[in-house]
Order: sequence, then C-alpha cells, then structure tokens
Amino acid sequence: MLGPGSDRRRPTQGERGPGSPGEPMEKYQVLYQLNPGALGVNLVVEEMETKVKHVIKQVECMDDHYASQALEEISSLYLCLVMEFNELSFQEVIEDKRKAKEIIDSEWMQNVLGQVLDALEYLHHLDIIHRNLKPSNIILISSDHCKLQDLSSNVLMTDKAKWNIRAEEDPFRKSWMAPEALNFSFSHKSDIWSLGCIILDMTSCSFMDGTEAMHLRKSLRQSPGSLKAVLKTMEEKQIPDVETFGNLLPLMLQIDPSDRITIKDVVHITFVSGSFKSSCVSLTLHRQMVPASITDMLLEGNVASILEVMQKFSGWPEVQLRAMKRLLKMPADQLGLPWPPELVEVVVTTMQLHDRVLDVQLCACSLLLHLLGQESESLSDELQKAGLLEHILEHLNSSLESRDVCASGLGLLWALLLDGIIVNKAPLEKVPDLISQVLATYPADGEMAEASCGVFWLLSLLGCIKEQQFEQVVALLLQSIRLCQDRALLVNNAYRGLAGLVKVSELAAFKVVVQEEGGSGLSLIKETYQLHRDNPEVVENVGMLLVHLASYEEILPELVSSGMKALVQEIKERFTSSLELVSYAKKVLLRLEAATSPSPPCGEAAQP
Repeated sequence: MLGPGSDRRRPTQGERGPGSPGEPMEKYQVLYQLNPGALGVNLVVEEMETKVKHVIKQVECMDDHYASQALEEISSLYLCLVMEFNELSFQEVIEDKRKAKEIIDSEWMQNVLGQVLDALEYLHHLDIIHRNLKPSNIILISSDHCKLQDLSSNVLMTDKAKWNIRAEEDPFRKSWMAPEALNFSFSHKSDIWSLGCIILDMTSCSFMDGTEAMHLRKSLRQSPGSLKAVLKTMEEKQIPDVETFGNLLPLMLQIDPSDRITIKDVVHITFVSGSFKSSCVSLTLHRQMVPASITDMLLEGNVASILEVMQKFSGWPEVQLRAMKRLLKMPADQLGLPWPPELVEVVVTTMQLHDRVLDVQLCACSLLLHLLGQESESLSDELQKAGLLEHILEHLNSSLESRDVCASGLGLLWALLLDGIIVNKAPLEKVPDLISQVLATYPADGEMAEASCGVFWLLSLLGCIKEQQFEQVVALLLQSIRLCQDRALLVNNAYRGLAGLVKVSELAAFKVVVQEEGGSGLSLIKETYQLHRDNPEVVENVGMLLVHLASYEEILPELVSSGMKALVQEIKERFTSSLELVSYAKKVLLRLEAATSPSPPCGEAAQP
C-alpha cells in the first residue's frame, strides 16, 4: 500500500534544515541519522509535543530554479520531507533471514508482495514512477501490512554529481536501479526492474549473502544469463513458489526496458495464472468499508449527484458497484438522458482501477452497453479518450480463466464495433489471436462463440484481420457454426464473416471447401440451409458466401461435386419475393453452368 502523504514544508527565511542529533528544530527533536540516501540525509526525529517519531529526508536543491520545479512534485530550496517512521522494512526482514539462513515464509511473502504489487499498480495507473524502489523503502507498519515510501521527484533525480558521491559512499545504494536508470532515464519499466531485484533478494536470502546478492544485481545489467544459476539453486533448495518466480523474474529483469513486462503482467503471473493463493485489492486492504446504509443514502440523488459520489469514492469498489447498479435500475424519467459525458470516463476509470474485482467489471460492462443505446453523438469521443478498447483487450487477455469476464468483455467489444464507436483500428489487430484463445478456453460455450463470430464479422468489414490470420479465423468460424448451428444470430454473423474473408482471399475460400476432420465447409453450408431454410436472413448470408466462393475458377469443381447446384436452384425457387436472394442464386447458377458446360469443338466459337 502507499504510505500517507508526506509533510512537505518550505523552510522560512533564515531557518535552517534538519541538524545534528539532539538539535531541536521548529517542532522536532533530531534523535539520530540513518544511512544517507542517494538524494540527501535521512534523520529520525521526534515531535516535541506528541513524542511521535518520523523520518525527515533533507534534500538540498542546487538553486531556486530546481527548487521551483521540485515544488511541483515535492517541495522547496531546502526540501524537508517528513515521513512515517517504522523500525522495520523489507531490508531488515531480508537481513534477519539471511543471517539465520532461513527461507522467508511463503504465506507472509504472498501477502506483503500482493500489497506491493497493488500499490505499484495504482501508481502506474496514475502514470507515477516510484524511481527509488528498494527493500528499505517498503516499510512494515504491522507484522503483515506494508507501505511504499520515499518516492523520488523527477527533477531531483538528475543531480549526477550528488548521485555519484552517494554511490561511492555505499556500493549497495544503486544496485537496485535498472540499467537505464543509471543514466537518469526512468519509466514504469524501471520500477519493474527494481521490484524484480527485491523479489530476487527475498527468495535467495536463505542461501546468498549480502555481498553476493549485490554483485548478482549488478551483473544482471550486463548478463541476464547469470539469473539461471540462481533460479536453479532456488529449485534445488525447494524455495516456495519457485515455479512462479522462475517464470516471473526473467521477464522482469530484461536489460532492454521494452522487453520487460508491465505491473499488470506481474500480477497476472503471480496471482492469476501462478501459484499464489490470493491478492489484495488496491486501497481496500486494512481500511474500513463504507457501510451499505451510508452508500445507499449518498446515492439517493440524481445522475449528477451519483457521479459526484463515484468520483469522491473512486477507491472504494463497493461504492462504485452500488452506484452503477443504482444507475442501471433508475427509471427512464429520472435518468435525464443523455447522461453526462464524464460518466463514461468515470466508469472506464473504475474498470481500470478495480480491474481484479469481477463484479465491478461485469456491472461496468452492463452499464456501458446501456449507454451505447443512447445514440449520443459525443459518446464515441468519450469512449476513445477513456481508453475503453485498450482496457477491454488487456482485461480479456489477463482474465481468460473467468468465463463471465470474457463473455461480458466480448459482448461489449461487439457492441462497440456494431455501433461504429471504435475509430482507432490499430489495437484491433490483436483481437483475432485473443478470440482464438477465448474459444480454445471455452470451445462449447454458445454465448462466447456468438459474440466472437459477431466480432470477427465486423473486423472483416473493417479490414482488421491480417492475411496470415485468414485461415485461422475461417477455421474458428466454421467450428463455431458446427458447435452451435441452432443459434441463428451466431450462424448469421459467422457466414457474414466468412463471406467477407472469402471475398478478398482465395486462400480463405480454399479453407472453406477443403475436407477436414469435421467435414468441409460446403457440407456444413448444406446442413445449415436445411436447419434454417425458413429463415430468409440466414439463407441470404449463405447465398452471399456462395457467390464469393463461385467467383474463383479453382473452387467451382468443388461446388459442382458437392451438389451445390441443386441447393442454389431450390433457393431461387423458394424465395422469389427476395430480389437479393434471387440475384445471388442466379449468379451462382451461371457460374456453375459455365463450369459444367462442355467446351466447344476446336475452331467453333462458344455461344454467348
């Protein structure tokens, strides 16, 4: 969890910064000095009135310009950051276990690491970089509750001279830093490297002394391969959760920042797909929940007041959930449609902030689907700005094990495409492979297949399916039809998608007609027609697919041999009132008749 806000103060004219032990200040008594940090001096102080202990970090800015810049992030010319004081941090835990050559308890580590991941995930969601992650900056405020502290300001992390002096004083000081951070280049991925070093130290402290661990951290910046030997030793010594850490650490400790995983990936590997038992939810652990009676009272107003409550209680998932349920149940005359555009941003932010709270995700999807029915002109722009598409794709990718999340996410994606909400096509290129994973996970789920076919159809119209994905998508569409032929909507969407792909690709056409284990697509077409022969929409989509198949000379023999001519003739005779269907049938019959007509004798002109 994140620590409470620091007391950030600007010394007045003539006032000195923190002094030596025993020296009084305006309201604090200096007790002793800790090891210096990379940016300044750390002092343990005591409030004179309350006797409460704090840590003061004294940071000297080079001039007023740097102080003014730093004030935007922290404070002043002689920055004095007053922070919470605790005797224990991860550093003391690691050192104690290292001295005793003991393994850190698995359950305890899962618990506190979950808190660290949630805190860092929250920071990165706000686009904040910690820049100074190391064991001594993760404090224990109780035996099983920790907080991050001592975030560093961007402008203060560029004082190279001071940085190098501190590093020479203590070689441990910068061993937690990512390779690029040594050159003052910081990003979210820099935090990932530092977190990887922390996890490595916690998992190896039972068999590796402090100096060895420091040299290992430094060597990883040039040779990531040195990690393999440590992971092998961890396996031999049966360190708990070694398989999870063996998968995780190589992905976190990549020299190139672009190759490192994100904090959401770390969460997925540990708590979602890994062996970790449970995770905390950011900002909900160790804090009192808002009673339901209070929440209900706050949410009694109109849409505007409910939106205000959601914004004020953004960190409380239970409040967000009850607010969204309240909006879904409100009578039309109370909604005052169209709803305020900022509501879209708040709902999407709620999904992103509480992306591991299943009920929040499901309710938010339902609410956004409800919003899509308003036909609001500004809705498209609001959804684009809120980053809803990116969130849906990311959440689908990390939540394949949750059937309800996959179904609601696919349904919302389908609705966004159907309403023409999505303008940026670039993220959609990832969708075919993602849907392939979803259908492989839920092969017999009709609802999932129906939404998937709808998405595939619309992607084919938008040209967002790459040529190398055509065969895979055709196979998935045919598979969905075979499994759920009784679902007319699924069948319609699937045949529309097939027609769109076959129209632009002969390769896709061959994939339809080739005989495979489940039979060819042509036999499937005949089965579908017999099942839905009284449904003009299904027959029309089948006819459209046949027109595109018949446009390829190489496919015509397959259509003839499969007896497709009789089926098309029947369509022509049964649906005389549908000009579209009759037109499709005539086009296919002309092509089939031309393919079966004998060639004219040599020298004799063919009849027109």
